[in-house]
Amino acid sequence: MTETITIALNKPDAAPKNVRKTYSAEGIEALAANIREDGYRLLQNLVVRKGDKKGRFFVVACGLRLAAPNLLAEGGKIAEDYPVECKEREGEIAIEIRLAENVMREDLIGSASQLSC
Repeated sequence: MTETITIALNKPDAAPKNVRKTYSAEGIEALAANIREDGYRLLQNLVVRKGDKKGRFFVVACGLRLAAPNLLAEGGKIAEDYPVECKEREGEIAIEIRLAENVMREDLIGSASQLSC
């Protein structure tokens, strides 16, 4: 199942079995600044699965994309219940996505001229 849903920022929690447990403060601040500059929108959805408690969700991939808007909420820039678009996945598929996001990526290398479309 893949469904795009909108949930309040204060409803998702980090999945207990996430591989990545920490993020650099600089990375969180940089992404928060990017979100702020782009009209407080996330360019990529969070990937979630239903949590253990009713109405709660676990973020199975993109914890940084959860940490950055939470930083904005803590600073009073957005509401704690700010609506966030998420892709909802189930069980094993969610685990596969989490693994793929962390393993199957390349570092960004090259000059700015290589980044243009």
